[in-house]
Amino acid sequence: MALSWPCDLGDLKDKSLSKLLLAASRRYLKDFGEVLDIALDTAARSITVEMLPVGERESIRVSLSGYGLEHDAAGGDWLTFECLSVSREWMTRAAERLLPQKRLRLPLWVPVGLLQKLL
Repeated sequence: MALSWPCDLGDLKDKSLSKLLLAASRRYLKDFGEVLDIALDTAARSITVEMLPVGERESIRVSLSGYGLEHDAAGGDWLTFECLSVSREWMTRAAERLLPQKRLRLPLWVPVGLLQKLL
């Protein structure tokens, strides 16, 4: 007789990591607004962040797909991505211009080694 789990372990891992990322991102992005939710899908390699920007009444959704982690020769750690989209078209266009290399520098306090194993 085979055991069946009531939930998918991959989903459980993604939900747990999403909660950890939510707590960390709230501190990192507090000057830009309130991070309301983060959804991580490690199988699809996507991250979706919902936040309420400072001075706004409606939240925005930022989606990264094809994410990865990179370490450069200068010692910097980066979150890389294939595609970034925002629920406001003008913000997507701004991101395309401001992030032509499709990467975001990670703060020094981010445990990149641990993230590489988990993501």
